[in-house]
Amino acid sequence: MKRILVIGTSGAGKSTLARRLSERLGLPFFASDQFYWEPGWKTASSEKVRRQVADAVDREAWVLDGNFDDERELVWKRADCIIWLDYSWLTICTRVASRNFCWLLARQPVWSGNRMTLQRAMSGIRHAVKSYSLKRQNYPLWLAELSGIAIHRFHTSAEAEAWLQSLNQHLG
Repeated sequence: MKRILVIGTSGAGKSTLARRLSERLGLPFFASDQFYWEPGWKTASSEKVRRQVADAVDREAWVLDGNFDDERELVWKRADCIIWLDYSWLTICTRVASRNFCWLLARQPVWSGNRMTLQRAMSGIRHAVKSYSLKRQNYPLWLAELSGIAIHRFHTSAEAEAWLQSLNQHLG
């Protein structure tokens, strides 16, 4: 495994797992939210996003933490391992709300130096709720189109953690 993509609904823990995999395997990690958000909560142009994503996946090794639905043809087929954090709706809602409100209260800079606002926190929760069923509908079909790629679908954090620990034991 040297090109790993971690997918799932907002708040699933993609970045956390991707960062841990990157550290464990010694692979470069590219946080996808930086591709999409510019300072001042401006959305990056699709051309800029595509250029940055292409620069990342053109490398020999990487770990990415995003769904890249619009760049799926570019990213998903280049991965040699895709990990889908397919957690319950309740888990997703709890996590994204907790994360967003913690960022809001802490005034902690998030993507591209932006700070969470109440409006952005609520928007992120709405996005997670709205996209949840679409991902569960589309991802099995999209993943079935791929060949030669290891695919791991986890329904709980415990499953993902057990897999990570087994990977750790395998690598020593």
